[in-house]
Amino acid sequence: MQRVARLRRTAKSGFTLIELLVVIAIIAILIALLLPAVQQAREAARRTQCKNNLKQIALAAHNYHDVYNCFPIGQHYVGAGTAAAPLGLGYAYSFALLPYLEQSPLYNQFDTRFPIFEKTVTRNAILAATPLAAWKCPSDLKPDTYDSAAEALRPTATSSYKGVNGSYNAYYSPGDSPNLRNGMFERDNRDAPYGLRKVTDGSSNTVMFAETRWGMNPSKVTRTYLYAGADPTSTGFQPGGGTEGIFLCGVGAINSFVSGLGNRTAGSFHTGGAQFAFADGHIQFISENIDHSQSGYFAAFPFMQGNTAPKNAIPFGTYQRLFAVGDGNPLGEF
Repeated sequence: MQRVARLRRTAKSGFTLIELLVVIAIIAILIALLLPAVQQAREAARRTQCKNNLKQIALAAHNYHDVYNCFPIGQHYVGAGTAAAPLGLGYAYSFALLPYLEQSPLYNQFDTRFPIFEKTVTRNAILAATPLAAWKCPSDLKPDTYDSAAEALRPTATSSYKGVNGSYNAYYSPGDSPNLRNGMFERDNRDAPYGLRKVTDGSSNTVMFAETRWGMNPSKVTRTYLYAGADPTSTGFQPGGGTEGIFLCGVGAINSFVSGLGNRTAGSFHTGGAQFAFADGHIQFISENIDHSQSGYFAAFPFMQGNTAPKNAIPFGTYQRLFAVGDGNPLGEF
């Protein structure tokens, strides 16, 4: 009898099938409630790391400025990419910042007597495929290196960040108005050193670097390169590549694709906007809903929206004003 009683007590201590299903359901509900919070926490950590990356890049630019009293040349670019007038050496501002990002050993291996992308795959081209963690946003889905046999693209290190080269979709050519090429970085730095003394709008009101999102352009991969521009071909006369691989402008709104702009728009995989480094070194997340006019350039009214009489022209949007170093327009809140 005692043995039977013990067996009955043992049987009563187990779970019924219904109780087990209830427990499983409760656990599933808890997981469903906690998973978004975990994902948000991870994205917050990635966004913080991205902000830190931009901070280090901005500080590197200022350390460079302390040494040379100017910022590095945006892109060494001379000529039209032909046999008669080959492009320049092709090195981007980001290459010049390597020693200030604890990458002196890598920097010193490049042979700057030669283009960063030569016709034959030599030392510079091999080194230019070296990815660096400081130039990758953890939320960005970009590959560490990119190449394309169809486009004759060599393996090239990618980046999540670009330099700012102005309010308009334009690149520098000799004789251009400084009002048209009005950002922090340019081809050959407008033929002159470019430093903080020229940022007359104030360094805290002018953006210097920004995030860009890989693949934002639906017609082709939105590419951002680390050491030089896009299109490092093996047979053509483009050792420096295309400028749009390292610069962006203020014409296209954040996280938007504008036909004709190619890869030249800021964006990110962070919800609602992107992170920007300002010329004073501070980092700020800017909403994709910031006031933006997508103004074109009109020589008579270089910082205005409208192309007729002054009475029909108004200052261009807040977002575009952030890209100009000296437009003189007030910013207000953003």
